[in-house]
Amino acid sequence: MAVIGGRGKVSVEDAQTVEILVANGYHPSLVEVAADTPIRLVFHRVDAHECSDRVVFSEPRLVRHLAPGATTVVDLPAAGPGEVRFTCGMGRYRGRIVRRAGSGHHRGGGGRGPWPWAILLSALVLLLGASVLAGAPVLATWLAAALASLVTALTVLRTAAAPRRAAERR
Repeated sequence: MAVIGGRGKVSVEDAQTVEILVANGYHPSLVEVAADTPIRLVFHRVDAHECSDRVVFSEPRLVRHLAPGATTVVDLPAAGPGEVRFTCGMGRYRGRIVRRAGSGHHRGGGGRGPWPWAILLSALVLLLGASVLAGAPVLATWLAAALASLVTALTVLRTAAAPRRAAERR
C-alpha cells in the first residue's frame, strides 16, 4: 500500500493501470476507468519541453515531477463516479480521467487510433533523411534521437498493453 498525500491508502494490487505517453501532450488524453477502484497512472515522458516537467491533478490535489526520458508512477485512491482533470505545470497539456460506475476496464484515447503515431514516425524519418542529405549533422543527430525516443516509448506502451489485450480476448 502506498500513502498518497496523507489522504488515504492505495492498494497497488487492486489498481487499474493506465499507461500515458507524454509527448507534446498526454496520450491518451481521455481515460475511462471503473469507479471505486484505485488507479495507477504510468507516465512515460519522452519530450523535453519545459511544459512536461510537472503533472498537476485536480482531485486529489497532487503535483508530481516527470523526469525527462523516464517513467513516473502516480497512484490515485479509489473514488466514486466523477472526473479527475490533470494538466502540465503550465496548463497547456490537458487530460481527463472519467470514473464510471460499473465499468469493468479502462479505455483510453477518446477515439484516436495508432495512425497519428505512424504519421509522426514517417515525418521524423523523412526529416532525418533530408537533414542527412542537406549536410546538417546537428539536426540529423537531434532527429535521430527524437525518432529513437518515440520508437522506445511506443514499444514500452505496446509491451505494457499486451497482457491486458490478451486478457480482454479471453
